[in-house]
Amino acid sequence: QMGTAEDRLSEQGLSFPKQRLKGQGVTPYKIIDDLLFIGGVAPYGADGTLAFKGRLGSDLTIEQGHQAARLVGLNMLQIIRVALGDLDRVDYVVKVVSMVSTTKGFSSINQVSDGFSDLLTEILGERGLHARNAIGASTLHENAPVICDAIVKIRR
Repeated sequence: QMGTAEDRLSEQGLSFPKQRLKGQGVTPYKIIDDLLFIGGVAPYGADGTLAFKGRLGSDLTIEQGHQAARLVGLNMLQIIRVALGDLDRVDYVVKVVSMVSTTKGFSSINQVSDGFSDLLTEILGERGLHARNAIGASTLHENAPVICDAIVKIRR
């Protein structure tokens, strides 16, 4: 039986992108007691490659950045689902760090990061509300425009 968060994903026609989980000494997530720590997640598409590349302020518009951040949210939900078996095991999302690749002087970092935060609350409801730190960076891994990590409280 699918939980309510899973139902909301289906209703919106959202499907999980293919994950590339590799790297020695690094794992996509770590569970300690009732906390799930998720490492940096990028906007991978259905084929497992980055669906968006480049910097905000030169290569991408705010709207494209927002869409990229939304896709990061979808990738994040997939990792949560893999880690916990079911999205309804999320008690709540505690804290998120959103890193946005920007040109010097680009200041709409929160608008871009809202794509991620909005998706989590759309799918998880109030459990998706979180504290967030959104920061600009000159370069991110593989030229990704947005990378987010998160801490999630697990429902036991």
